[in-house]
Amino acid sequence: MSDPGAHVAARYSVVRSARWKDVARVHLAKQPQCVACRHPGAPVCVHHIFPFHFCVVLGRPDLELDERNLVTLCGESDVHGAGDHHLLLGHFDDYESMNLRVRRDAEHELHGMTATQLKANAKWIALARSRRPHLGAMDAQMREEFRALMDETFPQR
Repeated sequence: MSDPGAHVAARYSVVRSARWKDVARVHLAKQPQCVACRHPGAPVCVHHIFPFHFCVVLGRPDLELDERNLVTLCGESDVHGAGDHHLLLGHFDDYESMNLRVRRDAEHELHGMTATQLKANAKWIALARSRRPHLGAMDAQMREEFRALMDETFPQR
């Protein structure tokens, strides 16, 4: 599957690590199915909980390759249950946004929902409406606070 968020990374002039493909391959060997639907055969991708472009721009490029910041999500909807969970749970239907609770939402609270079910779910709608601002909309203080959140959530090793 291609990188659907590549246009976002390009907007912020960030480039993937040369090691990214190997890290993604190892991650998918450990977690080969979408954690939200476990739909066999669904095309999946490795999702960054703290988005890659935030990590690089805010000084934590190590989080691109940090297993703690990765989760597998499906990247397309289908009639069998896959639900485009990368876009809908990982980014709340906006690739410049993020869901920092994606693991909990995908594995528990919104687990198994199709794209149609998610878009009609009151909890998902409320979460999507309250999503965090885009990186470009953050002022210096917001960026500093967000960086502190990254450091608190995933301390540097």
